[in-house]
Amino acid sequence: MGDKLGSNGKHRRGWIYDALGVQPIINCAGTRSSFGGSNPMPMVEQAMKAAGEAFVDMDELAEGVGRYIAQLTGAEWGVVTAGSVAALALATAACIAGNEPIAMTRLPKSDGLKNRVLIPRAHRFPYDSVIGAVGAQLIPFDSLEDLAALVESACMICLLGRAEMADSEISLEAIRERVGHIPIVVDAAGLSPGKPDPWLSRGATLVIYSGGKYLRGPQSTGLLIGSEPLARAAWANGPPHLSFGRAMKVGKEEIVGAVVALEAWLTPSLRAKNENQWLRLLRTIASNLSPDLFRVSIQPSTWSVLTPRLRVHWVDERISADEIIARMLRDFRIQLPDFYSGENVVLVDPFNILDDEQARLVARSLNTVLREMQSEIENAPDVVGPNVDEFFSGLWSSVVNFAGRVEEHAMELTQEGATISGSYRGDVFEGSITGFATGKELRLVARHQADQMEVYYCFEGRLREGCIAGVARLGAATPELRSPSFCKQFGNAAWTARSRSKPQRSA
Repeated sequence: MGDKLGSNGKHRRGWIYDALGVQPIINCAGTRSSFGGSNPMPMVEQAMKAAGEAFVDMDELAEGVGRYIAQLTGAEWGVVTAGSVAALALATAACIAGNEPIAMTRLPKSDGLKNRVLIPRAHRFPYDSVIGAVGAQLIPFDSLEDLAALVESACMICLLGRAEMADSEISLEAIRERVGHIPIVVDAAGLSPGKPDPWLSRGATLVIYSGGKYLRGPQSTGLLIGSEPLARAAWANGPPHLSFGRAMKVGKEEIVGAVVALEAWLTPSLRAKNENQWLRLLRTIASNLSPDLFRVSIQPSTWSVLTPRLRVHWVDERISADEIIARMLRDFRIQLPDFYSGENVVLVDPFNILDDEQARLVARSLNTVLREMQSEIENAPDVVGPNVDEFFSGLWSSVVNFAGRVEEHAMELTQEGATISGSYRGDVFEGSITGFATGKELRLVARHQADQMEVYYCFEGRLREGCIAGVARLGAATPELRSPSFCKQFGNAAWTARSRSKPQRSA
């Protein structure tokens, strides 16, 4: 670490991460939080710096911000939160407890209160667990008829914006018609706010947006806009107050930065400038890709994907998208989207590509990676059959150390050549396991369904003296978002396995 973290000198882009021993990436994956969301606009940084030059009463700041968001969006009021999931939590708290002190200070204990939150089953999403964390009972429904039977006991209806736009049967308007004045909260975190707000104008009570994705505000912010009484109650249930949401702290600098970002996003001239820049970057990449290797096309932006993207296709089916993505990151620190890709297709999102130089580097790196991988395949020695020294068919005891919490699972394996499949079981789950053996080494992936996501254990180990020892990489993902980064997002665990039966060669 040669650079001082507090240095004010001029440095190359990313120096602060180098000083921490972390290599920065070129982000072609869009606004995913896993890769840093988005960088705030210069005007946002300036506003945050100005906010840090003085102090303010936070409730008075909330009043000013609430009025300003109302002017920008046409909503009655607005709140800046510590991310969009915090906005969902505070909206739920407001719908359960309002701003009644006894109910507020009891959360997440909500017995005796109307605490049912209804959600269309097709709208369930990984982060809706925060609704239960507030103290609500989250109850899915499948039809408008089911909704009618449940609505009397509900304090809130939750809709996922992306799912609602794709659902012609359970629409926001149809739900509003059946639920009367019960609050409808729409999570539109990755979608675009407008004036008038598209969801409020259709009957929503509160709407949630991310402040740190397309708006290019502070990455850790969210926006909750809509009904003034409920938005005020959400603020009361959150920081800096002694209430359930105290842990969801958002600073004065972030609040001001998020409002400035919202104002900029709603400025038509800036939106048009951004769109032109994104298209220019994609054309730069396309023009620098080798036509002998790739076929490209620009996919236009949509209501759910707010940037155009470059579809990059190669004919050589021996090389998968996952391999290209991994090699681009390893060799060039370029992060491509690791879902929404195909067998021999990757997408390039221009939102966080910083300039033409980065765009040209992305293209040159793709050219290099594909050529190198083709050469490696063509020059690889001929292999006669799989390298299989051991046979792992049978029942195994699998012991995983989850940061001090040790669990014993059972895996039953069937091996055909180098290929392994079977079942993987714990006390409260049962799923499948697949993988392969190379010599004495194993690579296995176990997965099982857990509420809205599949849980993944990605095992790597080596057999020594009758015991497999190695590591389990842990994660979870929805089918839509299945990717290496999500399937290994929860870190690593030590893993061992011992045979409960003598391993047998498969017939």
